[in-house]
Amino acid sequence: MRKSEGKEYLMVFDFVDNANMFNEALSMHRMFNEKEYRPGNFILAPKAKKRFELDLWRKGERPDLYLDIPIYGTDYEEINIFNWRDEVKDMISQNEFVRMVSVQNETISRYINEGKIIPDRVIETGYRNFNFFYEDTVKSYARKYNWDIITQANMMEKFMEMVEKMDMSYSYKPVLLYAMLENADENGKVAVEDLIDYFIYFYENRRKKGLIVEKKKCIYLRGDYTRNEVMKNIFSNPFKRFEDMGFMKRSKDLEYVEFNKNIWNKLTNDKIKLIISYCDNALKRYYDE
Repeated sequence: MRKSEGKEYLMVFDFVDNANMFNEALSMHRMFNEKEYRPGNFILAPKAKKRFELDLWRKGERPDLYLDIPIYGTDYEEINIFNWRDEVKDMISQNEFVRMVSVQNETISRYINEGKIIPDRVIETGYRNFNFFYEDTVKSYARKYNWDIITQANMMEKFMEMVEKMDMSYSYKPVLLYAMLENADENGKVAVEDLIDYFIYFYENRRKKGLIVEKKKCIYLRGDYTRNEVMKNIFSNPFKRFEDMGFMKRSKDLEYVEFNKNIWNKLTNDKIKLIISYCDNALKRYYDE
């Protein structure tokens, strides 16, 4: 209540109907998970007051504190306070789907767009949709399309298979693995700045030796790139491939990246030598073609 000139009191009603980023109208009922709506009822109040108020409504009486407006005990309805986070809390997101199977995000996205994969729940927003799946759905599609399910037990095996196969559009994947293995600390963490330094060194060293820097148009052909451009290149291209499969991730401290613990803890010296040999062979194939 606020005083206003010429009036004893001024009551201001503030109606808020702004949608949040998930296209949900904001209301007190949604915020506090209240499904029952009665015009003028308490939303925030001690339980005793809310019980007393409810008893009055049941008797057909109006609480004394209400304005004399046409509100009756029959003005009652159950409203939809749909909270998508509650509905999908036990489901698997599309990103988690990708990390569970032996294919990359582009394949999953394409199959969804083509109708080959149907999400169990789609959260529509103003700018994109979020797809969610039950675990049984993910396993069913993995069987249907002959994809391997990646688990803690077989993650190292799947990582080595990916490195040996090394599908390459650019030369970046082997360079990332060189950089990760050379700069990792005892916990498998690598400073992002060290990755940037390694990428710059690798491509500038090829330039100095008169070797092909890169076969396709990219920032390294220019030579006047910035460290920020190199960082964006690393995370948008090679790192994302390994991250999608769950083999690497950004650390909680965003200045670092790290190997998945299930891989790092099994990386023996022999396996590291094998990975380096796979990278050497992949780069030789790439630049010689």
